[in-house]
Amino acid sequence: MRSVAAAICLALCGCDSVHALFAPRARTAAAAPEIAMGPWLLDPAPGQITVAWTTAEPAKGRVWYLDDRLAQEDAPRTDHRVTLRSLPQDTEVRYRIEASPPVAGAFHTEPGPKSAFRVLVYGDNRTNNGDHALVARAAVAEGARLLLHTGDMVVNAADEELWDRWFSEEADLLLRAPFVPTLGNHEITDNGVSYSRFFKQPSRPAYRSLDYGPLHLVVLDSFEVAAGADPHMGAVSDAQLAWVEEDLRGVPEDKHVWVLVHQGPFAHPAHMRPGHGGSERVRLAIQAAARRHPIEAVFAGHEHFYERGEVDGLRYFVVGAGGAPLEDPDPTFPTVEAAHKALSFVTVDVCGCHVSGKAKDIAGRVLDSFTLSSCKEPCGTPLAAKGGAP
Repeated sequence: MRSVAAAICLALCGCDSVHALFAPRARTAAAAPEIAMGPWLLDPAPGQITVAWTTAEPAKGRVWYLDDRLAQEDAPRTDHRVTLRSLPQDTEVRYRIEASPPVAGAFHTEPGPKSAFRVLVYGDNRTNNGDHALVARAAVAEGARLLLHTGDMVVNAADEELWDRWFSEEADLLLRAPFVPTLGNHEITDNGVSYSRFFKQPSRPAYRSLDYGPLHLVVLDSFEVAAGADPHMGAVSDAQLAWVEEDLRGVPEDKHVWVLVHQGPFAHPAHMRPGHGGSERVRLAIQAAARRHPIEAVFAGHEHFYERGEVDGLRYFVVGAGGAPLEDPDPTFPTVEAAHKALSFVTVDVCGCHVSGKAKDIAGRVLDSFTLSSCKEPCGTPLAAKGGAP
């Protein structure tokens, strides 16, 4: 009897179904969810950058970079921000987000003081029947390492479908370069909730400054809700006026100082409407800042055309033809040096003390050329060697 029982036991032990009954269950890792919007790159700083994206389902965000480094979030969420740290200067960094499917991109880290790099300035997309997509597609070919957006990304910030379309049309740009926006009047149609969710650090106001190589960029909020702004009329608080003056107090003399703002100090539409043209409060802010450090250029939007001009030594740009319904500028106004009604964007090439740029339409035609800074010292590195477009 014992021999029969032993034989039965041996037979059962060799059966896969019995093993399955008593074997410990293997833990299968949950698949990373699909990316819903993004990714986009935020907050460039020496040695670091933040990768942002959204998912429909909560998950811990995980990003691989520099071959074998992993940066990850501490808890599952749907709005993801993962900061990559200890990045080498002036280097292309490849990264990969764990998702289904995985999403990979690459960007250049902060340039050195004499490195050549290109900046893209554009804005006022406004979800306009594919025109925004045409601008974004043309701009990708410029090889910019930094993206400056003059505001008004979608026509209604409370409509998530419009944001989904905006991120889709911007995808190739946002995958490759850090994105620095300023808040436009259409971003406060939901009191700035979506803008804060996607682009702003929660503990800080919408106005801020950052350094990027030889640039010091001041981002102003010309539609400051706390100062009483609404989608039809801008406002700038006294606190912001004081902040911008203090911000430039300690900026080194050799820095190129640019201001990014939605409604700029000057603009000259052919047909003036309430709430348009230049902002007096923004003029006051910039005049106060210029007392502390020379301002090389102001880049704004709000009007749906391209304009370049100069008033009392201040060079200003209106770059608002990124997809919104185009409007007519007034090229006859005395301070206007160039004006065009065309879907367009601006590229600015920086190399040490040299700064020059072009406004282009979506066919690549040069609408305007300008020089913001030059000196006898030659450019440190040819732009073509750094991946910029000619």
